[in-house]
Amino acid sequence: MPWFIWNVLPTLYLESFYHLSYHTLISHVPMKVQQSLWREGKGWADAPPTSFQPNLVFAFGAIDALANDSVYMEIRKVYPHADVVLTSTAGEIHGDEVNDHTVSVTACRFDRTTIKVVEGNVADWANSFECGRSITQRLKGSGLTHILVFSDGISVNGDDLVRGINDDLSDDVIVTGGLAADAGRFTKTLVGANAEPQSNRIVAIGFYGDKLRITHGSHGGWDLFGPVRTVTKAVDNVLYELDGENALEIYKRYLGPRASELPGSALLFPLCILGNYSESQLVRTILSVDDAAGTLRFAGNTPVGAQVQFMMANFDRLVDGAAKAAEQSNDLSPELVIMVSCVGRKSVLDQRIEEEVESVCQYFGNNAAYTGFYSNGEISPQLGSTKCSLHNQTMTITTYHEIE
Repeated sequence: MPWFIWNVLPTLYLESFYHLSYHTLISHVPMKVQQSLWREGKGWADAPPTSFQPNLVFAFGAIDALANDSVYMEIRKVYPHADVVLTSTAGEIHGDEVNDHTVSVTACRFDRTTIKVVEGNVADWANSFECGRSITQRLKGSGLTHILVFSDGISVNGDDLVRGINDDLSDDVIVTGGLAADAGRFTKTLVGANAEPQSNRIVAIGFYGDKLRITHGSHGGWDLFGPVRTVTKAVDNVLYELDGENALEIYKRYLGPRASELPGSALLFPLCILGNYSESQLVRTILSVDDAAGTLRFAGNTPVGAQVQFMMANFDRLVDGAAKAAEQSNDLSPELVIMVSCVGRKSVLDQRIEEEVESVCQYFGNNAAYTGFYSNGEISPQLGSTKCSLHNQTMTITTYHEIE
């Protein structure tokens, strides 16, 4: 495959067609999508044609690539009038491929939908909850149907962020997105809107109008093992004790020789918060460990009193989980599919990683454009709920199409 890819899906330019969705027959005039791939150290051979004028551009890229000042400027030169949103990753999804050291650029034109992009610095707020509330307040308005959120994946408490977003938001607004990543280093992530991306940033996109159809799905595929334990000491997303015993020592016993590889090896053995403290199971990934304090810091909160259990990978179930996430979305013909999967899944699946992306592409078919990234956390409602939650080790999917 050439290192420069310019992919305009011909089927996205059909004048009109019909499909059965939401139990009614509707005339479907699709939004337009164009994609390109930038490779670190090589760039792209030719700039995308300027005849296409999108109003929203997604750039999901490797941390080192996005730290290169020229990347944003190159994208901006091609799309001078679009909102450009950038997020660092632990792997870039582009079509049915998973890449490293690239930037997957997806340019979209929504003809019947209004878009508003807001950006915040979590350091400007007392905590992640208040930052989330501010996002909702800035985006609330007539016709708001969807919020897509991309957040710093290290300095932000993802659980508190989504609680803040949910706090004063109508139940009929779907919220999805993810936490930026840095290839599993867990040191610094980058997010930005219409500027070079930076740390501590949160970007949210509001979609307004009744012509945009949004669906979502999320699924894991990990196996539970070991005894059910109770969180006996924790503060927000920092875990101290399980069953009155030092949590880090318990965890190291499970990891055995791989304990010396923490926190990276923790991606292989996440923690599951069982149903008493959530509408269904929530999986939590370890971001860092503090040997001196004997603590584990997770991407989301671990409530005191919660029942938890360790998890381990099952390769086939992880791939099947991605396919089930697509099935949950229940969309027959989207123009755009955004996948946000977890850095832990990428670490476990390794050379089989493209299988989970391929399973999603096979479900939706060739008429959709596919993009996304591997993250430090995924944001999506749980099955049967309209309120978004923070997930880890999960494949989450958001689909988009416009109607007349």
